[in-house]
Amino acid sequence: MLETPRAGDRESTGDDLVTLLDQVSRLVYGVGFAEGLFPAQWVALRYFHESSEPARTLTALARFQKIHLAPVSRTVSTLEDKGLLVRRPHPGFKRGWLFDLTDEGRTLLDRDPLRLSLGPPIADMATDERAQFGRLLKRVITHMQAGAPAEDTAGAAPVV
Repeated sequence: MLETPRAGDRESTGDDLVTLLDQVSRLVYGVGFAEGLFPAQWVALRYFHESSEPARTLTALARFQKIHLAPVSRTVSTLEDKGLLVRRPHPGFKRGWLFDLTDEGRTLLDRDPLRLSLGPPIADMATDERAQFGRLLKRVITHMQAGAPAEDTAGAAPVV
């Protein structure tokens, strides 16, 4: 197990940083099993809460997550069954739907395990550290999103 880095630690190598990011991603995934929800369900709740009205569709959520429509549809159906989301007709598309959080869904987001666990250490960063951290994370995300697909998903059809 890796030790928590401390001020004054030696400079990290690329491999050290990859290992640290892997450790963070596993911790982030792990805290997502809370309040009877799975990590993907938390992602969907956060997405519908933060998105503008036109983007609160299944297709937009699937594109945001870069996954197929079928698992997104199952996730959203489960959230509807739990009373956390409600669907309504999309005004611009006959067969489309928009999704909104219910009061219960908004209340649950007040206990979002990701924000509760990551919020304090991020809040403790200096303003310039948060800005730099944000820029670096966006750079990593952009690179990974633009990269070649993993071998097991290379033949997968894109989400439409």
